[in-house]
Amino acid sequence: MSFFDKYFFGYLPKKTKDIVRLICLLVLLFLIFEIAITFIFIVFVIGILSRILMYFFK
Repeated sequence: MSFFDKYFFGYLPKKTKDIVRLICLLVLLFLIFEIAITFIFIVFVIGILSRILMYFFK
């Protein structure tokens, strides 16, 4: 974390540092949430497709 404190947040005032960190954290959490939802959806679709294909080709 010292790299970010020194080079990314080092020249900003304390209040601005907190706001920038909060925005970065919210963006990161949003991206993780979107990736997780997409992964669950893809696994669900692959499961349904495999059941359908197994029904037709059994």
